[in-house]
Amino acid sequence: MDSALVDLGQHCVQDHPLRSRDWSKLQDDIARLIEKKLWFYPHHRKFAAACADWYYISKEVHGPFQQNSIVLLLPYNNQSEICTLYNHSDSRTYEFRLNVLRDKFIYGSSNGWVCLSDKEYKISLINLLTMQQFALPYPSYALNFISGMLDTPMIESEIVTKIAVSGSPLSSNGCIVAAIMSTYEELLVCRLGDISWTPIVIKESKLKSHECWQFLHDVIFFQGKIYAINDGYNLLIVDIDGANYVARDTFGPCYQSGDDIGHPSRGEPCIEGLEDLYELRLYLVECYGKLLAIRRFGEEHPDDSYSTQYFELFEFEESEETWRMIHGLGDRSLFVGQNGSISVSATEIPGCRPNCIYFTDDFYRGQVNWEFGFRADNGVFCCEDGTIERFSISHSMARWLVPAMWCQLKM
Repeated sequence: MDSALVDLGQHCVQDHPLRSRDWSKLQDDIARLIEKKLWFYPHHRKFAAACADWYYISKEVHGPFQQNSIVLLLPYNNQSEICTLYNHSDSRTYEFRLNVLRDKFIYGSSNGWVCLSDKEYKISLINLLTMQQFALPYPSYALNFISGMLDTPMIESEIVTKIAVSGSPLSSNGCIVAAIMSTYEELLVCRLGDISWTPIVIKESKLKSHECWQFLHDVIFFQGKIYAINDGYNLLIVDIDGANYVARDTFGPCYQSGDDIGHPSRGEPCIEGLEDLYELRLYLVECYGKLLAIRRFGEEHPDDSYSTQYFELFEFEESEETWRMIHGLGDRSLFVGQNGSISVSATEIPGCRPNCIYFTDDFYRGQVNWEFGFRADNGVFCCEDGTIERFSISHSMARWLVPAMWCQLKM
């Protein structure tokens, strides 16, 4: 290209009237319209940093969402590009246009990443701040169990019920993904770049249970190992030895010294007066460098729905592989549901209440035939006095195809 033309082009750009315009004088309604079109985090951050007026407009439109924020992704119609985030600190909802969610089903979130599936059951991880995506192996193992039921409503929920990500896929240390899959809720593992999932099985069960690796409720990476827990109170432990996975099982939190295998004495709530409650779910979470198990109890209603009423906490003593009941979280807050369980210091998250468990309704597979779709069994449980405060969310949840879940925004 003629160097004279290059010089002329550079001169025109430098002298363009838009470069000298004071953009902070832009009318507020136009600035709001621009900000509503932004979600990609680096663009959103640059907009907010332009001037004080734009910072407040950004906060008004998109809320106080920033690195490490925890937001509730509300159920959305996957035929639309609009999703809604609920911010627990100011009890407000914020709408975003995310094209990547159109025609997608969300299985869960973990470590800042959301697991999506398209109509052809191709699974991927996506970061909602940066929009980076990584493909995961095709879920052939899970699809084998439901090959004749692919037209059944909500059949996507039978493929992956929980996901755990060991760390950032961008890390030089590599990333491992653990998923609870299939109608038997088994544990499968892969590394980024693998072409298939590896099922985890135990050749000889300490608890003499042939189902010790099935009907799992939750999975977590903790101190370089994978832990999962099932509805029979078996704790599955997977040692990662290079490309190999060595699994074993041990007693879960409901066993006490002297209990017979298969007959834990803590099947009912440990607190008197709660014997009529049902155990809804079990969760695993890392807190203060310890592995905790969380038992969630609720009432059953005539329409087959449930409402959460109480939580119990147990701490795992790794050296002896025993559990002890604990009655508080100190300054920590927990977030449980369809997401990988999150533990944070309440002082680091604006508006977060210490010694509390924030929960969402993850019993969505039983809600397909309900007249109003998803129930709003969402709220915050106070460990100190056992009270529950329900979220007041102005959001239609009728006939949505994905569950509500907590997401921690991470780069």
